[in-house]
Amino acid sequence: MPNAMPQPKHKSLAEINAEIATHRQFLDEIHAVRQEVRGYTTVPLDQRGAVADPVRAFLAAQPSKRVFNMLAQGDSWFDYPPGTDIIDCLHSNHGHTITNIAVAGSTLNDEAYGPVPRQMFGMGPLQSGDPNRIMELVHQIQQVKPQALLLSAGGNDVAGDEFFSFINNARSGLPPVNREVLDGVVNGTFKTAYQYIIDIALEAAANANIKMPIFTHSYDYPWPDGRPVVAFLWWKIGPWFDRTFNAKNYPNIDAATLQKRHDIVVNFIDAVGDMLSRLAADPKYTGKVFHVDLRGTLVADAEWANELHPRNPGFAKLADKIDAALQANI
Repeated sequence: MPNAMPQPKHKSLAEINAEIATHRQFLDEIHAVRQEVRGYTTVPLDQRGAVADPVRAFLAAQPSKRVFNMLAQGDSWFDYPPGTDIIDCLHSNHGHTITNIAVAGSTLNDEAYGPVPRQMFGMGPLQSGDPNRIMELVHQIQQVKPQALLLSAGGNDVAGDEFFSFINNARSGLPPVNREVLDGVVNGTFKTAYQYIIDIALEAAANANIKMPIFTHSYDYPWPDGRPVVAFLWWKIGPWFDRTFNAKNYPNIDAATLQKRHDIVVNFIDAVGDMLSRLAADPKYTGKVFHVDLRGTLVADAEWANELHPRNPGFAKLADKIDAALQANI
């Protein structure tokens, strides 16, 4: 038999820094494009003008509350073009300054191993020589020197097409969730990818002589009722769970069947959230990694805009919890 192809390995910080030197112009150009679209989040509070008077008054009433300069990497919970998202709320409601390199639709695999999208919202052609997102993350840590790194990832890895393989058919007589597959993926593949991002980010911060705690979060429990993101005319994104549930004979015809779907999805949110809680509790990450448990924050279907994203007030409630963790641990 021929020798097996060697498996790719995680890149070291030295390798990433060498690649940054090669791709610095491209990375800076990408950052300039991002700033054109979302540069408002990088404006410090004292430079925002009268529009920021409400948040200034809010902070003045709480003299112990601080504002931070942060970096964010993530998915649509940090980059939700149809409405506000967690980063918007941390900026506008709590006064933080945030360089945001999140891209809606990102998977954990994208954030750990994928290339940097050439255009906003993940669109545009990619080329084999494009720098990857772990390189972009390290570059921004070196440039921004953030007081904290916010990470959001994992939701898209168990939604959409990926969701199909995790669910047993209702007519099979098996439990709804293929627990063996779910546990293997979350506690193997997902955990490894998160550790890679965290370890490289912490090493990059140490090399930049900054203290940069990392904050992860769980997702909350959505209602898989078939609602997509409706953006323009007939163009839409999602739904993410409905097709699989229909194919696996879990219909949505009344409150009871929707509750059944909801209870199944809870297993996925819990699996990712529990893994991240255990990761943050690892002694090697003490004082360096903090997990914010957002489960149970949004208690009603009406607080959700669609199958994956809260409405604006919901995102504000989630951001409040993340801000509380920032205040307590930075």
